[in-house]
Amino acid sequence: MSNQFKLAKAHSLGLCGAIACIGLASLALCACTPNKVESGSDGKLSSPSETNSKADTTLGSSNSSTTGSEVIIAVSPEAINNATIKSQPIKEMSYESDIKTTGELKADENNVFHINSMVAGRITVDKVNLGDFIHQGQTLAVVQNKEVTKLIGDYIHEKHSNEIQADQLKSRLELANKNLDRLNKLSEEGIAPLKDVLAAKNQVDQITIELRGIKEHDVHLNSETDAMLSTYGKHLTNYDNHKIESDSPLTAPRAGVVIKKTITLGDVVNTADPLYVVADLSDIWLDITIYDKDLAQVKIGQAVTFISDSLAGRKFDGKISYIQPLAGDASRTFLARAVLPNKQMALKPGMFGTAIIHTQRKELLPYVADNAVQRYGKDVFVFEDLGSGKYAKRSIELGERLLDGYLIKSGIRSGALVVNSGSLTLKAEFLKRLNGNQED
Repeated sequence: MSNQFKLAKAHSLGLCGAIACIGLASLALCACTPNKVESGSDGKLSSPSETNSKADTTLGSSNSSTTGSEVIIAVSPEAINNATIKSQPIKEMSYESDIKTTGELKADENNVFHINSMVAGRITVDKVNLGDFIHQGQTLAVVQNKEVTKLIGDYIHEKHSNEIQADQLKSRLELANKNLDRLNKLSEEGIAPLKDVLAAKNQVDQITIELRGIKEHDVHLNSETDAMLSTYGKHLTNYDNHKIESDSPLTAPRAGVVIKKTITLGDVVNTADPLYVVADLSDIWLDITIYDKDLAQVKIGQAVTFISDSLAGRKFDGKISYIQPLAGDASRTFLARAVLPNKQMALKPGMFGTAIIHTQRKELLPYVADNAVQRYGKDVFVFEDLGSGKYAKRSIELGERLLDGYLIKSGIRSGALVVNSGSLTLKAEFLKRLNGNQED
């Protein structure tokens, strides 16, 4: 029977190519592909040796994989014992499929506040810088304030007038009391009429009422002036009666970090524009990018872990509090927001990093140990035990690393026998054949 007839018959039966022996007699490597009858440029059928040579050539790709073919290594029982080649079935492992994406830190807008000057004036003292942490009641700046001067001037004038009126009323009251005493004595002797005594007593009462009114007015003047001065950061208790001041301190209403500052020393400010923007960063927002394919898995209340690019090795935990209902116009992505506690102030607005959303969605995926996984270039593979001393190279896609191995996304099924001891020997034989083909 001719070689051409044998090749055509093998093609019609759909048989795989024979195992091509390599190197040692105990190990053999082959590429099982359907044999094809190819014609040369002269229209004649190619010989079996030429067809096998073409099948071997496919093993020589740069990533050591064979497209459209199955790489099999045949090993004798003696070689299996010598190389201690052992296999075990792939088991499934429960895996929580978290969502990994990007996140950016921002100040909590509910805890951002503006500090304005209550009056127009010139900045005479500037005490804080951008990024400083400020405390409640701390003086941030001092504004030259004509309103303070007017308030204190009016207060001094009113105070002085009250004191003069009080002194005058006290003198009048003293005279009225003496007159009343004199008339009471004359009335007892029957000299002065009773109506003169009553008139004198009435005058004493009137002056007493006026003096009480002056004292009450003084109390109201103090309270009103102190309340108005307090809006400019000043109080009567700190006021020196011998000096009229024009400076008004600008104080912080609450603690926080200065995230924006619009003034410098000598600037003229008004009441409309904020001089400082301050944020309470004890809690901070994490804005998370959510892609459309993951949106259905994201829920309010889910736990989130943030790993900042700026703080290597540190993790910060929070919970999702908001999910954007509409996608962004340009990016076509959604936004989820988590609140992260930030008591130590390590997190700053503008930081980027990795956001991990713990969806608690579990999957069962194949799992292989480290010693079963081999690599060559970009190719990651294991050897499946087919039985009878035959091992197939299976390219796989690795998933998450767990314990001492990996989850497998694709490339091999659960329950398959995989070489976990001696796989390095099989890899060496595979590379020996692969490099031999590349040299050819």
